[in-house]
Amino acid sequence: MLNIIKMIRWPNLLMVPFTMCLMRYCIVQPMLDYQFSPQLGEQISFQLSDGYFAVLVLINMLLGAAGYIINDYFDRHIDRINRPDEVIVGREVPRRAAMVWHIIFDIAALVLAAVFAWHLRMMSIFLLYAMIAGIFWLYSTTYKKQLLIGNLVVALGTATIPLQVGIFEYLTLTRVYGFEMMLKDLSFIPIMCWTGGFAFFAFIINMIREIVKDMEDLEGDNNYGCNTLPIAYGMKISKIVVWVLSVICIALLLVCYYFFLHEPLTLIYLSIFVIAPIVLVMILTAKADEVKHYHRISTIIKVIMLFGVLYSVLAWQMMKYVV
Repeated sequence: MLNIIKMIRWPNLLMVPFTMCLMRYCIVQPMLDYQFSPQLGEQISFQLSDGYFAVLVLINMLLGAAGYIINDYFDRHIDRINRPDEVIVGREVPRRAAMVWHIIFDIAALVLAAVFAWHLRMMSIFLLYAMIAGIFWLYSTTYKKQLLIGNLVVALGTATIPLQVGIFEYLTLTRVYGFEMMLKDLSFIPIMCWTGGFAFFAFIINMIREIVKDMEDLEGDNNYGCNTLPIAYGMKISKIVVWVLSVICIALLLVCYYFFLHEPLTLIYLSIFVIAPIVLVMILTAKADEVKHYHRISTIIKVIMLFGVLYSVLAWQMMKYVV
């Protein structure tokens, strides 16, 4: 069981409930309490109960666990070159057992997705999560070896974590309060804007990390026919892409601050905990020429992602005392 827990990357999985809870309770709830409720003239509450929100979180965690297992299953030969000390499938966990656990996690996720879809009376939700499970399989078998396709799949998958909170809260709130909001020329669109902003940040940062990981895994990927960016165009071009994406990320953060946020604390927080580390990533990437260098950069990017999500706590305080 300890090896199964290692295989499903439990620290990464814990980021799912951590992120989704911050989006729900530090972004959506204060918007309902301090913005929409005064505008509408009545207290607006969540229409997606805590229980069904927990189901949504668990669906994502189970799909993530299944995805990690199937990725390790198909990547075991590559991992023996890139990270031999971390190979679990075929050593600590038999291949057949890994596949069984993958199927168990996927089935559990889809059963919960069916329950969630039935509750919202939208069976298309079940089809969506079934499609996500299929995409994770295809990522491990096909997409990961294709130029940028695998990177996009992972980055988009990560971006959907905060976005799902916004989408389902928006749908359920609009179903109950939509008519009254329309009469007062109001909209719950700001919920989507906030959670969409976090999602877009997660997408760009994860694209940067995926390219850095491809540079770290160059040897193993090259030996097993992968067509990643470093293999197709070389390390120099890959570093340029990392720089370009980093500059885009910094520029968009400053644009968001200038046009929408305006709070001095926001600028201080973003400058110290997000922008400065991104600049550090750019510098270290330019100088990197060993596997350990890229691994260190990947770790720094994880920290940036954490502080990016934690900005929601500051946003909550802003809404509480400013709005």
